[in-house]
Amino acid sequence: MKIPVFIDGNCRFCRFCAKILRRMCGDKIQIEYQGSLLFQSSVAKYPHSNWEIDSIKVLYGERVWIKSQAVEVVLQLAPWYYQILRVFFILPDKLLDKGYDFIAKNRLIWGKSVDECEINDFAK
Repeated sequence: MKIPVFIDGNCRFCRFCAKILRRMCGDKIQIEYQGSLLFQSSVAKYPHSNWEIDSIKVLYGERVWIKSQAVEVVLQLAPWYYQILRVFFILPDKLLDKGYDFIAKNRLIWGKSVDECEINDFAK
């Protein structure tokens, strides 16, 4: 079963990140946008306050992971040669989440906003 990864943004940067995650994890993840039918059914099936937070979300082990913890969960699914990246996760979650928030806040600078999210194109 594929692990659902819900991307929150409507921008090139989010689509770029989704493409990287897809290349790293292949068929182990299913990338969806927040608003898809899978997202809506997951919110109903697994109620949690994390669904309300504007962030990447990963549904794994009947738990909703967000921000840097979501990235860590996805990275665990990647092949061995990506595991060196996990060294960053020895840092405290609060610090990693501040870094995530900084990138998320400035993502439109790095990837211009677009009219329509094309995450589903990368999920195929």
